[in-house]
Amino acid sequence: MNLTIDIGNTRAKVAAFDGDRLVSEERFEDDIPSHLLEAARRFQPERCAFCSVAGRQEGVEAVLHKLDCPVLRVTGTTPAPVKVCYHTPETLGADRLAAVVGAVTLQPKTDLLVIDAGTCITYDLVDAAGNYLGGNISPGVEMRLEALHCRTALLPRVDADGPTPDLGYDTLTAIRAGVVRGIGYELQGCIRHWQKRYPNLRIFLTGGDRFAFSEAVRQNLLTDSHLVARGLNRLLREV
Repeated sequence: MNLTIDIGNTRAKVAAFDGDRLVSEERFEDDIPSHLLEAARRFQPERCAFCSVAGRQEGVEAVLHKLDCPVLRVTGTTPAPVKVCYHTPETLGADRLAAVVGAVTLQPKTDLLVIDAGTCITYDLVDAAGNYLGGNISPGVEMRLEALHCRTALLPRVDADGPTPDLGYDTLTAIRAGVVRGIGYELQGCIRHWQKRYPNLRIFLTGGDRFAFSEAVRQNLLTDSHLVARGLNRLLREV
């Protein structure tokens, strides 16, 4: 049994794999060390893959040292089944590499655009030859809503859930529609751009946020909320 641990900006995700088969995935926003210990007791992993974009956390580090198995700490330079063409692989987010590896595992020898819509929205491109070509990072929904509130004098903090009309009919809907629909336009514009260069491009969407897409985009859209976990599990085979 393998255990994968993905510490994000908002929550932690812990998954257990029996070979390539996902057995369980759980998500936690608080008391993460205790949840990690419980998962380790329950699954008794033989190997563990760990990545974090949240910086060093002493409680989590203490748990990792207690695990009775080898722990792979994934970075942008970890050996992978893709060739990383990033000019500064040491700065590449481990979760971005894992998501790309997860996508390649599910759709090998395919031009892929991997979109992870979470706290940030990341766009990563890998070609059919297995070259990870790089990607972009953009603010996510909550970050944009927070910025509008904090960087202005009068705009309120708006919840992401609610009506998103074509044109806002009050300040709340104007902000929400501007952010949510704006991200949708951004995503579809990015997809159209790369489809022109890679006509057979497939698109993976992962992460906590979902957006509306046109019918043309949906035909090439694959969704998998476990993409990072699958990639972490695959990376255990590469070392």
